[in-house]
Amino acid sequence: MPKSLGLVDKICEYNGALSDPQRVKMMKIMGSNPANTVTVSEFARILGISQPSATKHLQILYSVDLIDRKRIGTAVFYSLNVAHIDDYHRLLELAFEKGFLPCKFGYRCEDCPDKETCS
Repeated sequence: MPKSLGLVDKICEYNGALSDPQRVKMMKIMGSNPANTVTVSEFARILGISQPSATKHLQILYSVDLIDRKRIGTAVFYSLNVAHIDDYHRLLELAFEKGFLPCKFGYRCEDCPDKETCS
């Protein structure tokens, strides 16, 4: 069973995936695409990068569940995972809300019973 990540670890995971400008642009492309699906070759063409580079960036976004992918024939289409984007937004709000309160557990998140919400 995988270890459950707490608030700090989850935010860092999402932030790490979004720490590259190309990946942020990819999120924008998916969010503004009328069909809400884009292929690797379309990302490569739009961003002027190689397909292997586009694939690498998409894999990073996919690994933290910010995007979904579906295969139709030989093509793989990518779209935003709105539920996880909403989760990221919620976690950021919690972090800013709780960020100005003292920590009852001495900043040892691994020992904190409230690590999911940092309350």
